[in-house]
Amino acid sequence: MSWLENLLMIAGILLDVFAAMEIQGAMIAKLKKSTIIVACAVVAGLELIFYLGGYIICRLLAVNGYLENPLKYGEALAVLVLVLLGVRLIVKAIKREFIQEKRRDSLIVFDYIRIVAVSSFYTAAVGCACGFVGTTIWQIITIILVISVLMVLGGLYTGLHFGFEMKTIAYVIGALLLWGVGAEIFLNRIIDFV
Repeated sequence: MSWLENLLMIAGILLDVFAAMEIQGAMIAKLKKSTIIVACAVVAGLELIFYLGGYIICRLLAVNGYLENPLKYGEALAVLVLVLLGVRLIVKAIKREFIQEKRRDSLIVFDYIRIVAVSSFYTAAVGCACGFVGTTIWQIITIILVISVLMVLGGLYTGLHFGFEMKTIAYVIGALLLWGVGAEIFLNRIIDFV
């Protein structure tokens, strides 16, 4: 996969994290530097662990010959995962969960780690697809680190200043990014249409 596909794919997945951080940002009175650093480290760490876990397992399956054509299998898996993740984000946008908002002095890791962990399982599925197609691992690590930090910062500050209603837009944008990358992979690589 190209670096642009990887960038858009990771950004689409992490817009779910943006929404979670936006909710957390709406509930705190003031952002502290230590809070921001911890949130960025937790999100980036979880995303990397899950991505690398999926990548390593599927890369070993591909390299050791357990699959007949790992490239085509990985591309098909990537399209399926991206479509399903996009549907999941649209469902979350339509659902518009009620959030019991209450002010707090600081961000509590256990309040958002569950949401980030669920998002990380989807990152593991993408890592698996990338493992089959042999994506450059250092490129993805860099993209995950940068996008994770940007999504956490963006979500926290958006929530702090504007509340948590922008999360619906984040879900829709994330779904469109994921579907766009999925369509591009499907048209260019699977059916060789374009």
